[in-house]
Amino acid sequence: MTTASQNWWTEDPKLRMLFSVAGATGIRGLSSYFFTPKLLIGTDGVKALEGVAPTLSRNKKALIITDKMVRKLAEKVQSVLQKAGMTTEIWDGVIPEPPLDNVLAGAETARNLEADLLVAVGGGSVMDAAKAVWLNYARPDLDIRQVTPVNPDTLTVTPLGIRSRATMICIPTTSGTGSETTATAVITDGSRKMILNHPELVPDMAILDPAFTAGVPPKLTAYTGMDVLAHATGSVLSHWSNEYTVPLGYQAINLVFRYLPRAVQNGTDSEARYKMAIASNMAGMSFGNAAPGIEHAMGHAFGKIFNLHHGCAVGLFTPYMMQYVSRHSDRFLDLASYLGVTGADGREVLDKLVDLYISFMKSVGCPTTIEEAGITRDQLDKNFERLIDYTMGDVCTLMSIRPVSRENYRKLYLCAYTGEKVDF
Repeated sequence: MTTASQNWWTEDPKLRMLFSVAGATGIRGLSSYFFTPKLLIGTDGVKALEGVAPTLSRNKKALIITDKMVRKLAEKVQSVLQKAGMTTEIWDGVIPEPPLDNVLAGAETARNLEADLLVAVGGGSVMDAAKAVWLNYARPDLDIRQVTPVNPDTLTVTPLGIRSRATMICIPTTSGTGSETTATAVITDGSRKMILNHPELVPDMAILDPAFTAGVPPKLTAYTGMDVLAHATGSVLSHWSNEYTVPLGYQAINLVFRYLPRAVQNGTDSEARYKMAIASNMAGMSFGNAAPGIEHAMGHAFGKIFNLHHGCAVGLFTPYMMQYVSRHSDRFLDLASYLGVTGADGREVLDKLVDLYISFMKSVGCPTTIEEAGITRDQLDKNFERLIDYTMGDVCTLMSIRPVSRENYRKLYLCAYTGEKVDF
């Protein structure tokens, strides 16, 4: 596969049309799905690998995929796998927001080892890279940019057969992306963040060990926690949600509000780390089987252009997404009721709900406006058209419960700049 910029499946007009209507109540009511890996949860999760990993590997050859920041954690995993009698190698070459070249390098390492088990140890970038490595390693005949979650002609999933080559275990070291439980990977292609998605990319197993997130500094803990909150909130307000995803989203929101402040204040609070790992996983299952909101389309584009952490960016735009979709759907009333927010009418309930989110974000040190994020109005104006181009092209735009135009996004970004209410 060459790495020169080419079209992605998300740019196919037929697929874009399909995704813009596939979340309709009638369609989702007739056919839905729920994908999730097996889970090992708790302080002995990684130790359990010694007995579990060999059951997922025929040739007992494992490639551990990680980055240089958390290599020591990967080495702990390697030690357990070696005790299980497996041949192992660590590839610590993943870089943040992995570009296609990075993915190809990892796949080549897997080929040289002839691995039949891939173990991702790291945050969202590592797990996303590992999924793309998995796909390219197992199916080098495919251009990953053209791998689609559904065939637009037959409306069915095209099997890839990647498990005939290798299986996948994910061990997250941050509580944020939920990538250990989803079918999605975010990959950088040139200057754009693009989405890779296929049901077979759901890992076979995820291990949630709070000890693996204990060293995350306060600001990163807060930002990754905002990613959890954005995933869960976008999911429960989405028309792609179903009877399984909504309660998972609600519980994830509840856990974030209760335990993120503790995790930020005290990085060694093992209970808070444990609960946030569960919250991240639940939010991943929720949005991974439903859909995130336009806060992700905006966060993807804004974060890439202005070099803002993903969780910080999607968290920043979550209150504005909530206000925007409220004009089209009253699902926010159920969320407000769950959180104990009341009011004389829908507008008052919405205002109080948004205020609750903004107050919480401020309490853990996250910006609630573009201005607070350190971006000047001049910087915004100079990049506005490119920003809107990227946002309109993001697949999350297609999945919004309320359609979004270029002008809508322009207004939303302007509201988010100073914190104005969304009143259109």
